[in-house]
Amino acid sequence: MTSTRRAGPARPLLIAALLILAAALAAALLRPRPATTSTPAPQTTSQASPAATAASGTLPARVMDARVVAVPPGIRETSVFATLRSTGDADVRLTEVSSPAAGHAMLMVTRTQDNMTGMSMTDALTLPAGGTLTLSDTADHLMLMDLREPLQPGQTIPITLTDDQGRTLTIQAPVVKP
Repeated sequence: MTSTRRAGPARPLLIAALLILAAALAAALLRPRPATTSTPAPQTTSQASPAATAASGTLPARVMDARVVAVPPGIRETSVFATLRSTGDADVRLTEVSSPAAGHAMLMVTRTQDNMTGMSMTDALTLPAGGTLTLSDTADHLMLMDLREPLQPGQTIPITLTDDQGRTLTIQAPVVKP
């Protein structure tokens, strides 16, 4: 008796469903947990400490709660989350992200349509004048691709944001376990 296997879209759909499930699981695991100690005041771009935000340019922004997600060895991409707060009176259009820890990096948007959530690369993210841009596991975020080496919890990774005027801000983001 011979068996026949029906060709069709089942395998690609299964793979897509598994990727969506993995992304949802990662999002659930990466939600910030409440701190058990007092939270320090947001750091401005003029302050520098190992796990804090530091500036190397003139972007009018403060960065809070920056972090890079630690991933298992063999995984060559990871997410970066933070909250950017505008200190200027004009929108800032972020057009580039880079890090020496990765072969390349991307600005990502997350959208929900017809009860399906997906993420895709974008040319720009906007930090509204006087407002905030939250980069999180369930919203827009940054991706580091082609990691040059495994990232270890406790490491600090420099990540540089550049706007459409060429201004930069380098974030010193700690690597944290999900």
